[in-house]
Amino acid sequence: MDQSFLFPNPASEPSNTVPNDKPAKNAARDLGPDMAPDMPDMGEDVSKDWMGEGYRPTIVNNTPEFFSQPVLQKAAAAPDEITFGRLLFHLFLLGLTVLTTTIAVGFFWLGGLWDGLVYSFTVLTILGSHEMGHYIACRWYGVRATLPYFIPVPIPPVGTFGAFIKIKSPIPSRRALFDIGIAGPLAGYAFAIPAAFIAHYFATPADQVEYFKGMITINSPLLFQFFERLLHLPPMVNMNPVMWAAWIGVFMTALNLLPVGQLDGGHVTYAVLGRRGHRLTAWMSYISVIALAAFSVKSGMWNWVVFAALLTLVIRVGHPPVVDEYEPLGLARILVAIIGLLVFVLSFLPVPITIH
Repeated sequence: MDQSFLFPNPASEPSNTVPNDKPAKNAARDLGPDMAPDMPDMGEDVSKDWMGEGYRPTIVNNTPEFFSQPVLQKAAAAPDEITFGRLLFHLFLLGLTVLTTTIAVGFFWLGGLWDGLVYSFTVLTILGSHEMGHYIACRWYGVRATLPYFIPVPIPPVGTFGAFIKIKSPIPSRRALFDIGIAGPLAGYAFAIPAAFIAHYFATPADQVEYFKGMITINSPLLFQFFERLLHLPPMVNMNPVMWAAWIGVFMTALNLLPVGQLDGGHVTYAVLGRRGHRLTAWMSYISVIALAAFSVKSGMWNWVVFAALLTLVIRVGHPPVVDEYEPLGLARILVAIIGLLVFVLSFLPVPITIH
């Protein structure tokens, strides 16, 4: 709707402008004789209340069609939202994840304790900055959210299932939804790119070996291929802890950017394309992942089976609406959405791991 509406907003000082009460006083007469007796003297009431309470009028444009829904105010942090006990719990999960990524990956996948520490620091920096990007964006818009919950997994080769935050209040607008959704991947990628460069800069050529049955090859996303060509590396290099951490961070970013449900890509798609566009792209992506899972099973690799099962749950949940469904994003955010799409292209791998 392109009609403007008038609302009272609290003012720091009372307005010095006396409203013209003539149209308001004539409102009952214009509605007709049947309704006039029940109408109050609007001009007198509004003038008295607004001037006495220190209010001034504010024009609000392009309100949603469901106009009866109140405009959502920024949600302040609840008094018990970040208590000392909850902060300790978040730090406890982070500490456990440091242990699992250091020990499980360092000793059973990489070269020992030192490699495990380097891997743990790098991967948790990427994942932590990703979630803090979401958290800071939530705070910017006054959306209540928890600190990141890290998920420790005491088995190699990753040592963690990543991290997440829990949003505890409605998202006010499409712009807020877009910024909250895209902030995580871009923040994480800001650390993943230098990590990938450092990993390839210090990479050493691998010994030439014949492929044998059961041999595992980690395939390179386009971002890694760019650094391989930039630094003139041979086709096969030895895996170092920073490279493995960067690979995990980049691949998890690609998974999060899939436009399904309430994944980061789902938030961005909903903000850019709306509810119908989000539903269409979500089902297209879901069908594509199912096809990749079927292909991986046929090839004996099982790359996408677990994630396809998770997406089955995610797509059934769908995406909740925002308060203002009609707010335009603007050109700047469309350009940022294109950058997000580029991040996905540089990170996504149809066949992440090959088992020979």
